Amino acid sequence: MPIPFRAALALLFFAPLAHAQPSASVAPAARGTAPSLRALALQPGQEPRIDGVLDEAAWAEAPRAGSFVQRIPNPGQPAGEKTEVSVLYGTDAVYVGFTCWVRDPSTLVARMARRDQFVGSDRVAVAFDSYNDDRTAFYFGVTAAGVNQDILMFNDGNEDSSWDAVWEGKTARFDDARGQGWTVEMRIPFSQLRYSTGAGPEVWGLQFQRRVPASGEDVFWAPILPEGNGFVSRFGQLDGLDVERAPRQLEVIPYALTQLTRAPGDADDPFYAANDLGPNAGFDAKVGLTSDLTLTATVNPDFGQVEADPAVVNLSQFEVFFQERRPFFVEGVDIFDYGSTRTNNTSNRPTFFYSRRIGRSPVRRVGGPGIAYVDSPQQTTIASAAKVSGKIGGWSVGLLDAVTLEERARYVTASGENLTTPVEPLSNYLVGRVRRNVGGSNTSIGGIVTATNRQMGSEALFDGVAASGAYMAGVDFEHWFSGRQWVASGVAAATTVNGTEAFITRLQNAPQRYYQRPDADHLGVDPTRTNLSGAYSELSLQRSVEGSWDASLTANVLTPGLELNDLGFQGRADAASLNYFIGKRWPEAKAFRRVNLYHYGGSGVNFAGDRVITYFGGGAGGELNNRWNFDAGFNFAPVSKNDRLTRGGPLAERPMDASINASLGTDDSKTVSAGVGVSFRSEFGNDYAGAPPEYDRGIGLGVTVRPSNAIALSFEPEYSREFDNDQYVTRVAAPEATSTFGNRYVFADIDQESFSLGIRADWTFTTDLSLQLYAQPFVTAGRYSNLKEFATPGSFDYDVYGDARGSATPQVPQRDASGAIVRDGDGNTLYREAGADETAARYLVDPGDGGEAFAVGNQDFSFRSLRGNAVLRWEYRPGSSLFFVWQQQRTVSDDFNGFSVPRELGEVFRSPVENVFLIKATYWFGL
Repeated sequence: MPIPFRAALALLFFAPLAHAQPSASVAPAARGTAPSLRALALQPGQEPRIDGVLDEAAWAEAPRAGSFVQRIPNPGQPAGEKTEVSVLYGTDAVYVGFTCWVRDPSTLVARMARRDQFVGSDRVAVAFDSYNDDRTAFYFGVTAAGVNQDILMFNDGNEDSSWDAVWEGKTARFDDARGQGWTVEMRIPFSQLRYSTGAGPEVWGLQFQRRVPASGEDVFWAPILPEGNGFVSRFGQLDGLDVERAPRQLEVIPYALTQLTRAPGDADDPFYAANDLGPNAGFDAKVGLTSDLTLTATVNPDFGQVEADPAVVNLSQFEVFFQERRPFFVEGVDIFDYGSTRTNNTSNRPTFFYSRRIGRSPVRRVGGPGIAYVDSPQQTTIASAAKVSGKIGGWSVGLLDAVTLEERARYVTASGENLTTPVEPLSNYLVGRVRRNVGGSNTSIGGIVTATNRQMGSEALFDGVAASGAYMAGVDFEHWFSGRQWVASGVAAATTVNGTEAFITRLQNAPQRYYQRPDADHLGVDPTRTNLSGAYSELSLQRSVEGSWDASLTANVLTPGLELNDLGFQGRADAASLNYFIGKRWPEAKAFRRVNLYHYGGSGVNFAGDRVITYFGGGAGGELNNRWNFDAGFNFAPVSKNDRLTRGGPLAERPMDASINASLGTDDSKTVSAGVGVSFRSEFGNDYAGAPPEYDRGIGLGVTVRPSNAIALSFEPEYSREFDNDQYVTRVAAPEATSTFGNRYVFADIDQESFSLGIRADWTFTTDLSLQLYAQPFVTAGRYSNLKEFATPGSFDYDVYGDARGSATPQVPQRDASGAIVRDGDGNTLYREAGADETAARYLVDPGDGGEAFAVGNQDFSFRSLRGNAVLRWEYRPGSSLFFVWQQQRTVSDDFNGFSVPRELGEVFRSPVENVFLIKATYWFGL
């Protein structure tokens, strides 16, 4: 067994068991002055039928909770509408019944939607803190239209809306001697909850909630008022539960699918098929190891119906962060949450567990001279993955392990030989996490370990592109004090990465650290290293009181050797920053339903003492009395240094700039709702003589129309224009460039325009049957100008070729009488100077200092994309679904030819199209 895996087991299990004690949920404990409700035990045969009608005798006999209190718009005032709730329980499930009176039934909003989407409807919810730890809760909501939602709440207020339980919730209307309104009946199996059992009755935390769109009220049974903090810690108490044994939990969800892909291709390519048909099968499983510890496993997971990532054009040296969308990895991630202190403002914080590293795109690329055709997998196959999460004694624990297979690419050589080669090694990914409360719910401590291990093989194919092993270990804490108005929290972590000399050199030169910078005395590339280690720490102090002042102060440090990108996501290392925030929230402002003002700022340096970040900003936001919302803010950044601009070259300067943004949105409970947002950023003077200042301009509009309770149509156009005067182009070795350490760093201005249009249609036939259509055309184009050379380290000074010195001559390939490109004896293309009406293929640059001329390709571009899908989803029984999916993708890159939105959109629909048709069925077995 690898050492990191043994360390994880020790951290997760041995330490908790050594300090194990009975769970707080076994020994009843009063929750201060919070209200309490007694659950009524059912006898066999008394279980209610779940139809939304509370007509069983048990509902009339059960104690009732009432006296709801407003959170908004008038904190502390009684609810405007009457609500009563009762709780029953049997041997297998807990039952919840709501009675919701409505003085004017015409104001009731009951829109149909898919599961977990409430779209502004009237809603009620119950939340159980079944661990009774003041941090974790299982939340179940039902709208007036019968739409169900479930959320896993953790860390006393964070939400995991991807969590799905198998339960029932139905609604009904009433109009009788009691008045008018609606009722809700829920059945929540004990197997879907996590709790401890003992010799005596259990005590759970309990909360009820009701939202009324007509009045904008959000009311709670256990008051959630502005002067307090947290959510779960302010629950009331559920008494009377006596669950004699833990429920047996074994859930298996097998799936089967078939997928047809139709895409354009080369008919001569032996790997191409006009119709690519592929079946697949696998399963997910959940096993209740105890009543509060669950094993979740997946074998050959399918992510076929997951929505595609948005199209982007990335002109930076940094990786683009995409959200995780795969169900196995997004569900139940609460225990693996690590690295975030309680703060309103921080800088350069990395993500310590980025699950999209598991099943990533293969790291090796196959191609080049002598290779005619290649068939390489787009993603790495996840053979299996498993999670254990829950409670052991007083410890919250989580362990995730995943195995991805070795991937191989097939290819055909120019001579016709068929071969294969590895493109991704067999890999194992491990994450282990523990957390526990100490001395009550105000203090918690925790720890984490992650490990990535790869079988590199004997051919040394991955030695320069992948780590053989990467490990991280960290601790964190949180302590609330002064009536939970203040909280101190901290994180400390260390990383180490092992690999060959070639790979560790690559890490040293990577954009996160740039050890090769010639004027960075604190850094230096060591080509003999086979290990890279670093650390991260963050410490925060925060005050959070609605109706009073909020504030936070956060300091963090990233050492130069920090490297998390094997199982995390990290933008940079080599930095330390101090960040602050101060603001005030008024929940009952006279002219507003609520309003807030805020100011923030921060400054940071690298380990050489260069000030690489300084910023100040502020703004205001809130909600008007007509339920419209608004936000406006500004940000100002004075002159600072930029140690990333030249991409491993000397230090540069970052000119002063400022930005503003504003948004306005209408009441989203109306038939038609809309929102608009605008942003503008401008750079101020710099020492690049005659340079036009940078600017960014953007506007986005969102309109949602609901012609009926079952249909919603959304349109979200966005337009932006960006002008940058420091777009990196290339680096050219030149001994004449003595001021920049023997290299020319070539930049250009770039003018880029972009437009996207998100179109979404949701048609919900019933709460179990829905159709969703989504399409997003995206077009962008960029034109480069003013090729120039970075002139003076530490400045923002450039020499434009053809202006300050030298020249940049546009060229096109020479062609013979037949139009064929003319080449020299070595096969190199011959060029001539471009005419006035010709688009340059490249620029021949004479640097003007006696140095050798060099060529730079034309960087202008035009990119068009369309990504869309149609998903018909039928949940034919609880936990079991049938999907019919159509996905379409169109992508084309072209030469720049100006930018016109109508023309660009037209070109999108004339682009080559790839269609994917998929049918998938799942079936839930609860054993």
